[in-house]
Amino acid sequence: MTRILMILTLCLAATAPRADTQLTPFAFDLQKQFEACINTPPENLYRKCQGILTASYTLRREIAYALDTCQTANVEGCVTAFNNAGFPADRLNIATLERCEMLGHLEEVDVREVPENSCIEKIASNIERNSIPTSHNTDISCGINYIECAEIVSLGRKYWEIATFILYIAKLQAIPDSTDFINDSTTSHRYYSLLERQHRLQIDLAETSCNIQTVIPHWANTIDYEECMGEAYARIWLNMNAEEE
Repeated sequence: MTRILMILTLCLAATAPRADTQLTPFAFDLQKQFEACINTPPENLYRKCQGILTASYTLRREIAYALDTCQTANVEGCVTAFNNAGFPADRLNIATLERCEMLGHLEEVDVREVPENSCIEKIASNIERNSIPTSHNTDISCGINYIECAEIVSLGRKYWEIATFILYIAKLQAIPDSTDFINDSTTSHRYYSLLERQHRLQIDLAETSCNIQTVIPHWANTIDYEECMGEAYARIWLNMNAEEE
């Protein structure tokens, strides 16, 4: 087998950010990981899913930084970069990585839109799918530059809001076919309207409560509000889901 520096050049070049570029949670689509989480036992589900999102993000971030080294390293240097980052390069076949879609030159492509078929995603999915053990950095920055911390919380809130809306719409759409309202369109329409009002009031109450909680003390910030709303949407989702069972 010939040395595969050419392969690395083809499939790793521009797959990760430059050294002066910071990837943040919004760069990745973690919807699949979230959906897998909400189908697990409901105990402490909000915290559990936030942990899943954090782990999925930091995995991809560290793979990206290892791949960044590969852009200017030879095969051995790329393998070393992955091993040093806490990834088993041999088991991941880093030295013979198959060609995959490029992220593109970062000066031309928005770094917040990492393609689904990028090398980053393929390696991360391999690790998650096969439960490959790693020892990579899993820290999230919540210090002065708290962009990672803010975005991972906001991402969780967004996914819970979407999940709640989908379940809510499904519940409304089931009303016309319900045996509870056979030949009784008036009651059906009234029930539909009441569910709409209930859902809106639940969200209004959550928004009001979260605003109250984050007004005082004055140092409370957007992260606190987003986390509060994420937990609120999770409760609404859990309650609706329990009603369907």
